[in-house]
Amino acid sequence: MTAQKQQHHSNLRVIKGGKHPQKKISKKSHYYFLKREKKRKACIEQESLFYANLCVETLGLMQKVARAINPAFYFERLVPHYEVLRNVIEQSTEAETHSANIVERELCIYKSFAHMNPQCLQDYNKVLSRGEDEYTALLKDREENHFDKESGLRFIAKRLMLYISDSKMELFLEINEKLIQYQDEKLTQLFYNITVHVNFLKSGKDGK
Repeated sequence: MTAQKQQHHSNLRVIKGGKHPQKKISKKSHYYFLKREKKRKACIEQESLFYANLCVETLGLMQKVARAINPAFYFERLVPHYEVLRNVIEQSTEAETHSANIVERELCIYKSFAHMNPQCLQDYNKVLSRGEDEYTALLKDREENHFDKESGLRFIAKRLMLYISDSKMELFLEINEKLIQYQDEKLTQLFYNITVHVNFLKSGKDGK
């Protein structure tokens, strides 16, 4: 008994080898596709520029308010290459994460200066190294244990940038609550000084 040859519908046949039929894209569809791509890239560029400006503004404000409460930190971090930093973040594919990392690192360095309170230039490098070591340890711990990116100083860094951009009460409460958990009076003092400065500038703009 011979097996009967199965009949397949022509539409179900598998094409082996050769050129497969390709769907033709109309000029109109291609035009709207390019238009959407252009809009998407523009949004990414705008967001990158936003975080680049926000990061630079946050670092500048940290230095400004630290001058009275921690002169050593102010003089050590006095002349950063803001324009270079702004361009690097703007060109980054992950501007938000990049800017948050920079602010987080700066918070670690500030903590080191605030707690050790160096009195001479010779001690600045030691204090700076300690702050950078703490930041490196945080990154390593986060990578090894797959910590949530929103934990600890990373959370404070992200919220701090947003608070400087728009001083909402909700952001203030979030940062304050996280600082209480973090239990570092130096960072709390820095944040309160930043808050006074931000609110003072905001009231000045509103009064114009």
